[in-house]
Amino acid sequence: MELLSKLGIDWKLLIAQIINFLVLMAVLYKFLYKPVLKMLDDRKEKIDKSLKHAEEIEKNLFKSEADKAKVLQEARNEAGKILAAAKEMSEKIREDLSNKAKMESLAILEQGKKQLATEKDLMFKEIKGEVANMVKIAAEKILKNTGADVDKKVIERTLEEIK
Repeated sequence: MELLSKLGIDWKLLIAQIINFLVLMAVLYKFLYKPVLKMLDDRKEKIDKSLKHAEEIEKNLFKSEADKAKVLQEARNEAGKILAAAKEMSEKIREDLSNKAKMESLAILEQGKKQLATEKDLMFKEIKGEVANMVKIAAEKILKNTGADVDKKVIERTLEEIK
């Protein structure tokens, strides 16, 4: 201790300063160092969570984009199918309408032919009747001019057969 005295160090004061230093270290450790370390650990955990969350969001984004592309492709495929079905349906409707129009035109044509045949038959009957009357008149005039006695009943029967 003499050595300490010669250097001008008071050993009692040195022990008191060491005790004060240890008390100060204990107080600083308890009230300052621990809370600062806890705050740093919490911040580190928060940053780690944020990074994990960001990675998860990025994965979800890629997954969402892949799902979006898949949904869009499915929608395009479905739209193509709908368009093909609509085209096929319109073609069928067009063919049905065309066939219906052909059937109607054939029916109208057939009806016109029947009407023409009926009118033709009527016209021939009228012509036969007129020709028969003309023949009758001509025969009567010829008979009157020739003076021959021809049985009128035979002539009328013949004219009736012509009709």
